[in-house]
Amino acid sequence: MKLIAEITDKEILGTDGLSSSKPRYTARAIVKNGDLYAVIHSEKFHKYSLPGGGVDDGEDIITALKREILEETGCTCGKISELGIVKENREQADYTQISYYYVVEADSVSVPHFTNEEISSGTELQWHTLSEMIKLINDIQPKTYQQQYLKARDVAALEEYVKVEYNG
Repeated sequence: MKLIAEITDKEILGTDGLSSSKPRYTARAIVKNGDLYAVIHSEKFHKYSLPGGGVDDGEDIITALKREILEETGCTCGKISELGIVKENREQADYTQISYYYVVEADSVSVPHFTNEEISSGTELQWHTLSEMIKLINDIQPKTYQQQYLKARDVAALEEYVKVEYNG
């Protein structure tokens, strides 16, 4: 899978330095249901993001992707296409993460299965047009170091998606 972006504290904070921590792996997606796209909104953290999450020990990326999409959107995955990888290296937090992004066409749609923590933070699934989704994620004003990374990785994936889907 091709590399979409590498995000470091240089881009986020303007500071040098890299973490040497073992990376956490995640599977994330741009999920389409007809002309609408899945967006996860967290009221508590004032953020919009693309669905996805961590790969469990012993789990492959595609299995994790299908599990995360089902949990966060209630959708089963139809067609799955690779989009690319976003690498994060957060020196200040001594944390690294590699996110595998896909484009998923929803096969069936039900209700999300949020964790109690997600429910208590006001997490909800929303469906928007592509332009609305891009605006919601781009217009976020991150309040924390972590939220700056969350926005940067999703923006990088969305920019790649638009480039691939609409600009050839």
